[in-house]
Amino acid sequence: MDYLYEPGKKGIRITRVFGHDSRVTIPEKIQGQAVTELGAYLFSDKMDASDARRLLAEGCLFREKAISPDAPAIAGDRVEEVILPETLEKVGRYAFYNCGKLRKISFGSLLEDLGAGALTGCHKVEELAVHTRENGQSCLRDFLTELPEELMVTLVREDACGRFCFPEFFEEGVENTPARILENHVHGSGIRYRNCFQHRVLNIREYDELFAYAVAWENENAVISLALNRMLYPMELGEKAKKRYLEYLGEHMEKAVLILEKQQEYGALGRILEQLRPGQETIRKLLETAENRSDMEAVSVLMNYQHRYVKKGRKVFEL
Repeated sequence: MDYLYEPGKKGIRITRVFGHDSRVTIPEKIQGQAVTELGAYLFSDKMDASDARRLLAEGCLFREKAISPDAPAIAGDRVEEVILPETLEKVGRYAFYNCGKLRKISFGSLLEDLGAGALTGCHKVEELAVHTRENGQSCLRDFLTELPEELMVTLVREDACGRFCFPEFFEEGVENTPARILENHVHGSGIRYRNCFQHRVLNIREYDELFAYAVAWENENAVISLALNRMLYPMELGEKAKKRYLEYLGEHMEKAVLILEKQQEYGALGRILEQLRPGQETIRKLLETAENRSDMEAVSVLMNYQHRYVKKGRKVFEL
């Protein structure tokens, strides 16, 4: 990739990226200086033509490796994943404007300034990955506020890792005719989950206490996914919350197992089975389902669980 850059206040500001990949990794350093900022409209294909010409005329080009001299800008629908460096402190306004196929963004603990409208038009983002500071602070809430869709967040703090599902929400303007005002109604539990932050730190205990709202308002698969990820990556998971998640997964065991099988998360499947401890009849049904889907990896995991934990009785399944 080629990186167009210019000096910023604290380090290097990247203003454009050129290449043929859809997965962009911004380097931590260019010419020995830390990359601390992304320029305005960096990944947008709507950048004003005069701005583009100015950047090309005034900026410096850093060539990471040899590519075609006429390589296009990686912008708009060409961007699918962006990995930001740990050194980054600021994202310019509308940096990802209308990146309609962007699905994942990774960023670090030093990022503090997410520019206005940075994620406008990014409706396909599914996953965020963030390394927080030792005290848990990060820019995560700013990203979540700009992205109302359902999101999976991988949060890494020192040696601990947690995965948190944030349900979607949407706002609706409803006219109150007698009062002659337009009322703003917010739907979905996602807004409550996005508000459980204190001083830029995710309040995990408050997050877990919101589970009843997710059960009441969200679709079943979204709630199962939320519970599965809290059990599989139990960062600061209290016993009370753990019990609630296990009870819900126990009531929806077949769908929970099917989700893990479809994602080919076979190691996770084994760990969940050990926590849920399904009985012989449930295992029989799960084995039949896995066999009908010709998922022999799942069959192997289920039979291993059956051999270790289910009381021996008549043979209920044959390969």
